[in-house]
Amino acid sequence: MSSRSTTVSTPFDVREFARTARGSHRAEIDTAAIADATLSTDAVHLVRVLRDLERGTMHRLRNLLVTATHKDARVTAFLTTWAFEKFWIADALDAVLEAAGAAPGPLTGPTRRTAAERAERRGPILRALAGNIAGPQIVAAHVTTGLVDEWISQAAYRTLGEVAGVLSGLASNLVTLKDRHVRFLAEEAERRLAASGRAVRLTKKAIAQAAWPIGATEIPAADRSFFETFVFGDAEGRSAVARIGERLAALPGLGAAQGATLTARLVP
Repeated sequence: MSSRSTTVSTPFDVREFARTARGSHRAEIDTAAIADATLSTDAVHLVRVLRDLERGTMHRLRNLLVTATHKDARVTAFLTTWAFEKFWIADALDAVLEAAGAAPGPLTGPTRRTAAERAERRGPILRALAGNIAGPQIVAAHVTTGLVDEWISQAAYRTLGEVAGVLSGLASNLVTLKDRHVRFLAEEAERRLAASGRAVRLTKKAIAQAAWPIGATEIPAADRSFFETFVFGDAEGRSAVARIGERLAALPGLGAAQGATLTARLVP
């Protein structure tokens, strides 16, 4: 995979994205096969973590839309459909848990609290104040961190498909669905970072402060550690993180240090 594979030649069509938004996946899920397959404890655990991360979309939107990002019509139009698709991804994962006979409720337990992630725990008022100071260049940070998060989630779904054969079709479909999210976010990140040194500086700061995947600050510490170890803890997982780091480093104005920061946060 080329480190410049995020570059696109045809502008992303936001209207077409909205027109072809993907809703419920339940009709394609073979619940009887899932029940018969007896998913491993680890596979079920990964589904639960991914479900809770996908469910955190509205929290993420709130954090974005109290800043200058809400004034960007193209980005907010994308985010509306993005949130719709992520809602139905979470619903699909709920269907898997139901079929597997797993506990349907959200994960519970104490969360991880580190000084490096303090900014991620800000409420909407503090985020609005910081966002107003940052100005419109903050949009670059939002689309870039969103892009990294989509790469991370694609890696997790690939892992899920590998460890649970009965879920390989669903996992592959979700990876493909997220390709469109990646394409839009990559296009916006490259354009905005190339246009503004301030956007680059704000993006570097956001990457340094981020908890990965996005929404991880709301996930119990034990479940975060499981996710990091199960998805990225072996040689294949470390290679996946390295590829994500290379793609991040290749974005305009960033560089290897940003990829190293990401790797340090994700690899246990």
